[in-house]
Amino acid sequence: MPALVAGGAITSENAVAIERYYAAEESQSRNLGFVLLAIIGSALVASGIILLIAHNWDELSRPLRTFIAFLPLVVAQALAVFVLMRRDQSQPWRESVAIFDVAAVATAISLVSQTYQIQGSFADFMFVWLLLSLPIVYLFRTTVGAIVYIIGSVVWLCAKTGWYRGQSEQLLFWLLLLAIAPYYAALFRRDRFARQTAALSVVLVAATGIGLGYAAEYTRANIGTIAFAGFVTSVYLCGIKFFTRADGRLPALALLGGLGVGVVAIALSFEELWHFGGTYSWSLQGVSRGIAIAIQLFFPVAAIALLIWDYLRQNRVIFSVAAGALPLVAGLAWIIASRAEVGEREHDSPYALAAAVVFNVYALLLGVELIARGIRANSMARANFGLLVIVALALARFFDSDLSFLSRGLGFIAVGIGFLVANVIFFKKRART
Repeated sequence: MPALVAGGAITSENAVAIERYYAAEESQSRNLGFVLLAIIGSALVASGIILLIAHNWDELSRPLRTFIAFLPLVVAQALAVFVLMRRDQSQPWRESVAIFDVAAVATAISLVSQTYQIQGSFADFMFVWLLLSLPIVYLFRTTVGAIVYIIGSVVWLCAKTGWYRGQSEQLLFWLLLLAIAPYYAALFRRDRFARQTAALSVVLVAATGIGLGYAAEYTRANIGTIAFAGFVTSVYLCGIKFFTRADGRLPALALLGGLGVGVVAIALSFEELWHFGGTYSWSLQGVSRGIAIAIQLFFPVAAIALLIWDYLRQNRVIFSVAAGALPLVAGLAWIIASRAEVGEREHDSPYALAAAVVFNVYALLLGVELIARGIRANSMARANFGLLVIVALALARFFDSDLSFLSRGLGFIAVGIGFLVANVIFFKKRART
């Protein structure tokens, strides 16, 4: 820095501003390191205590076992009071004590249940643990605790649907996710570009996708294709609308949603996915089935609303119109596939083939548009992603169609030439600038 100032490349004020910028970046990285080390240390200490107790567990009396079961919880509460009164502004303290508190709750529940032989399933244990752990997330403002809570909700859903497939309590999963929404909203308002917000966003998206898969499987309403098309499009549009940076880089949520759009487009280009089975659901009936269907339809409706709103309100469209149109294309293909007779919907039919052809054309147009947008924005990554969509479509048809080896070979040669030409154009464009 002194050499740049002495050479006249930058002023002394610029040098001070640059030093402050990198000092802030270093402080943020150091704080993240402290948080991770504190969480790992707390987990190791808790694991060691559990192993020491387990060594002589069978020799202990019931009252002593009960005392030991509640001892970590009492210690965790004492630490919680100390942190809230003296270390409330320290994120490493809050995160580590919150994780220790969550682990202490699980230890108390499991040890008391084992000592007094309280009957119940693993799903019941997870549900009680989640309800008792939720206040800890808000009390300590812990993002790691929120991530653990969301993962626990997914574990509960898997356990509940595995043991009680015919019960409608599995819809409580969506209430468990909604319970963490206020914390996510507060984190978003505080700093939407923070790493914590990005990590929690990705975990929420993954959990929502898993829950949507279960809802589609157990309702048997044959609208899973539309639901997932709307879901990935909503993620993509929300990432573009709410997380776009000033430097033009795509945020993690938009990248995840864009990848989902490409995967769903290629998956729906297979004719087998447009074979509709029976609409009878042996798991969800009545009002419960109606709620699960409404949850599935919410995502395509939300995606279309976001698409129309962004398109009308923005003077410059910063998202891929083809990617945003995915739920509309899925709806069109679904209407076409639904025209088949009831007895033909489970097998190959001209309507299922027509729906697959619609998505083959759509995937090709999506790849072409992404390439064009990448070239205009001078983004090699975006253009190559469009080429990857076309390559994936070619690979899908390589294993799925009856094309001759000559046709397939010529197709791959054309796509390869497209890769080379696009990258040559980028390199020449960057060399000129």
